[in-house]
Amino acid sequence: MMCWFRSTAAFVLGGAVLLGAGGCEPGRLSVESGPPSGAGQTVRATNPTPTQKAQTRDVPGEITTPDQRIDTKELTKVVQEEVKGGEAQEGPTPFDYLWLPSKPELIKDEPLTVTVPSGFTPLVTNVSVPISNPLTRGKYELGRQLYFDPRVSLDGTVSCATCHNPDKGWTDNIPVSIGIDGQAGSRSAPTVLNTVYGKTMFWDGRAPSLEGQAQGPVQNPIEMGRQSYKEIIERLRKIPGYREQFEKVFGTNVTLDSMAKAIATFERVAAISGNSKFDKYKDDTKALSDSEKRGMVLFGLRLDPDDDFKAEGVVLQKAKCSICHVGFNFTDEQFHNLGIGWIPNTSGGEGKFKDLGRWAVEPYGARYDGSIGAFKTPTVRDVEKTAPYMHDGSLADLEAVVEFYNRGGGANPYRDRALGPLRLSREDVQSLVAFLKAL
Repeated sequence: MMCWFRSTAAFVLGGAVLLGAGGCEPGRLSVESGPPSGAGQTVRATNPTPTQKAQTRDVPGEITTPDQRIDTKELTKVVQEEVKGGEAQEGPTPFDYLWLPSKPELIKDEPLTVTVPSGFTPLVTNVSVPISNPLTRGKYELGRQLYFDPRVSLDGTVSCATCHNPDKGWTDNIPVSIGIDGQAGSRSAPTVLNTVYGKTMFWDGRAPSLEGQAQGPVQNPIEMGRQSYKEIIERLRKIPGYREQFEKVFGTNVTLDSMAKAIATFERVAAISGNSKFDKYKDDTKALSDSEKRGMVLFGLRLDPDDDFKAEGVVLQKAKCSICHVGFNFTDEQFHNLGIGWIPNTSGGEGKFKDLGRWAVEPYGARYDGSIGAFKTPTVRDVEKTAPYMHDGSLADLEAVVEFYNRGGGANPYRDRALGPLRLSREDVQSLVAFLKAL
């Protein structure tokens, strides 16, 4: 169940229950709900205009593989605006806008302790929290304000929450996100849920941390506008409240480094999903219905030894879900080619991918055929709330997702070897969907 703090009451530190009727684990955190006052409201553009034409990257015209030839120059066009951003308006950002040495005597903040759902890795420094960005109460509150503040965008219309809305599973529930001036991106907004446990960020994994991810959209010309980091930081430095808060939390003026750390802290703490029906099954075998239990076995998880239910005729891991959706967060944090976005050539020639995925951002010397058209395995925690699915939002609901896998994914020369027809019955499909909703 999604841990978003929605009650209108403030929560008290020191052992108070973190959430109301949501069913999440107790925690220690002082928060209040929704966007901060004065931060502006989340804005989504309507009637999007066509995506801006991306400029051609200076890449080789083609590469040759043992299987086929790929026109990399054309295929990287679709994602280049997603991966570059830039110092767009006023040239390179001065270093003191990016980072400043802290003055400890200015800091008026205190550590923050959060209790995570049972079975999850604790949020402790140097494990799930970077040693460079320990959790504090002031940093969480500052990050919350920045997350909902559209003033980080060029024209003041788009905030982080525009595309990653807590009320919509920390995504936006549309196939591809809409950014500044109604521009449509090329990928679906991935959920922020449980990204505290992520090894990389974005569908292609190009950011190594939440701190790294937070620096991308703010200067992406499609998402928040063609603006430099200098412009963003100067705009925030003109707001007295932000200057005061950054000083109390970081002991510095506003910088890119501290802005990214604050936003990452909010996401790390607020967007935790746990204590689902599946989690409760560990202590109560009646927490899941018979259909959900069948789906759990098909998914690849064994029934509790004390469960009287017998999954007659159900083959363990028949759906092969647990090959990639593993661990308490149900993801291997790896990249797989499912065939989504493959465009076959109807005239008999070579097909191509609309989006090269992981391959497009891998450095030369690390690229290989297996990363062509490959995208990161998302968590399936709270997956019912994060539709539509896949990196391009092309599958509308969970039944469509299961049927896609049942067919063996999308045929292409680089499809993941684990994929193949599953031969699931109609009841199997329904049971899998039921189990996924129990997460």
